[in-house]
Amino acid sequence: MFRFLHAADLHLDSPLRGLARYEAAPLDTLRSASRRAFVNLVDLAIAERVAFVLLVGDLYDGDWKDYSTGIFLSRHVGRLRDQGIPVFAVAGNHDAANKITHALELPTNMRMFKTRKPESVKVDGLNVVIHGQGFETQHVTQNLAADYPPAHPGAFNIGMLHTSLDGRQDHANYAPCSMEDLRARGYQYWALGHVHAREIVATDPWVVYPGCTQGRHVRETGPKGCTLVTVEDDAVMEVEHRDLDVLRWELCRVELAGVESTDQAIHRVHQAMARARDGAGQRPVAMRVQLEGACSVGNALRAFPARTEQQIRAVAADISAEDIWVEKVIVNVTARLDKEAVLSGDTALAQLLRDIHALPDSFASVTGLGDALDKLKVQLPVEALDPESGLDLNDDAVLGQLVAEAKEMLTGRLLDHGGEG
Repeated sequence: MFRFLHAADLHLDSPLRGLARYEAAPLDTLRSASRRAFVNLVDLAIAERVAFVLLVGDLYDGDWKDYSTGIFLSRHVGRLRDQGIPVFAVAGNHDAANKITHALELPTNMRMFKTRKPESVKVDGLNVVIHGQGFETQHVTQNLAADYPPAHPGAFNIGMLHTSLDGRQDHANYAPCSMEDLRARGYQYWALGHVHAREIVATDPWVVYPGCTQGRHVRETGPKGCTLVTVEDDAVMEVEHRDLDVLRWELCRVELAGVESTDQAIHRVHQAMARARDGAGQRPVAMRVQLEGACSVGNALRAFPARTEQQIRAVAADISAEDIWVEKVIVNVTARLDKEAVLSGDTALAQLLRDIHALPDSFASVTGLGDALDKLKVQLPVEALDPESGLDLNDDAVLGQLVAEAKEMLTGRLLDHGGEG
């Protein structure tokens, strides 16, 4: 019996894209998070006395400014060497973009698989053969799995592959392949990387994405870590997720249906945020709070989103000033009955609301908005135009959402004030 760790998508020293613009963002914690998660991985490997560690692509995050990232990795892989634990790795699309990587000497216990073609390596002292191939270039669109060799008879065979399989949402279609391609090789375990959400794709054979080791933004929510695999008699006996993240990202949805007062709404927010914090264990939590549902205070909450956001930030500080950071507040509540009652009337306010809601959500369809946006872009910081910022003003879907939010904010203010002011 032996065990091994399967990890992927470390993205060591991933840059902070646009986070500095957020008030009170825990920048120091975020900067060090990917490194501390890797330290946790090494600590876990030593504590569990694993036979080896697999790192399936995107160890780095593109080019480094200097050697410090690689030196950090080498130092901690060296801790595994001192414990007799080898490390096997393949390059992913981000690693292929890293020029300094090729000039860095690897620790003696770390094996990077070749990128020109698949190769097979037998693990010393074990009846295990690992097959793998890294990315030679940043954009690999051919089916790498199709060229992997057949399983070695009588051995436990592992395939390492950085791939999107047959496609995964929000991930580039790199090294595409099918489950039939993987099964045809005859391996007992496929260690995959590239997809940042944990997923057990299949169990016969085992095909596993461990997810990234540390969430980097609000699209990477929930526990992040690695997979601990137990093997006995050349068969997988157990596959366990182990947390490694040091900061947890959460989308905190708060249902406000039926709420009758602002105080009651804030109480529900407090309960939801406290649950999210408790679910993260002892980790600090970065959360996006999304208010949902139809309630009588919907107009008041929508009318002044900045005020609502400050109230929610105060809730976070009350729960834990050190452990909760509110990245953003989205107010998706409605006051459907009030709005419908007004719209059914024959007043100036009703006509104005009808005119607002008649505007298309499509940004390009609203006359004059394009020119206004061009002027705005000149005044905005460069982070606002970054695709990772969450406010990418070059993305039609983002612009459409902003138009929809503006319509709801205007509706809320008009209803909250009875059409006056």
